[in-house]
Amino acid sequence: MTQKKNTEKKSRGIIVLDPGHGQFGNPHTTKEGFYEGTQNFILAGFLREYLEELGFETVMTRNEVTDDPELADRGSLAGKLGAVLFLSIHSNAPGGDPKSEKYPLVRGAETYYSVSDLDENAKIARELNDAVVKTMGTSDRGIKTRRYPGDESVDYYGVMRAAVASGCKRAFLIEHGFHTNPEDSAFLQDSSCLKKLAKAEAEVIDRLF
Repeated sequence: MTQKKNTEKKSRGIIVLDPGHGQFGNPHTTKEGFYEGTQNFILAGFLREYLEELGFETVMTRNEVTDDPELADRGSLAGKLGAVLFLSIHSNAPGGDPKSEKYPLVRGAETYYSVSDLDENAKIARELNDAVVKTMGTSDRGIKTRRYPGDESVDYYGVMRAAVASGCKRAFLIEHGFHTNPEDSAFLQDSSCLKKLAKAEAEVIDRLF
C-alpha cells in the first residue's frame, strides 16, 4: 500500500495585522466620508490576501470594520499565536492647529520599529518604509523608535509594547502618509491604490521572512 503524498503547504508563519483605530477613527480632512480606521481596515484586508497567497497565515485584530479592541488585546494576540510579525497599520496627522496653512502641506510615510531588537527591526522597517514611499510617491519621513517615558527599554506605542511583552519582537507601526494631506489622502481613498500598497508590503515581507 502506497502512502498518499501530502499536498498541503507548510505555513511560513503567522502574521498579525492590526488595522489601527475603529471604523470612524480619525476622519480624513480632505474629503468627507473617509476615515483612517476604515481605510486601514481595507488596506489590511488586501495585505492579508497577498500574504496568504505567499504561504503565510494571517490574523486580523479587527475581523469586522466595526471592531475596535483594546490596544493591549491587539498586541498581545501576536505572542499568544506565536506570530513572526506584528504590523500595525495607520495613517498620520500633524500636530498643531488644523486651521494653520501648513497643516495640509505635511505629508510622507514613516515606520516605527520595536526597541526590542534594534538592528534587525531597523532593517525590516527601512525596507517596509521604502516600499510605502515608492508606491505612494510621497516623502520619506524615516524609520524611528519611540520609547516609553521613564523606561527606555520598552516601546511607547501600546500595541507594540503588548506584542513584545507577549513574545513577538518583530513589531512595527507604519504611518502610511497623512490623511490630512490632499495627495496622500487621495491615494489612501482609492482601493486600487491600496491594493498596490498591500502588494508592495507583501513583497517586502516575502523577501525578509
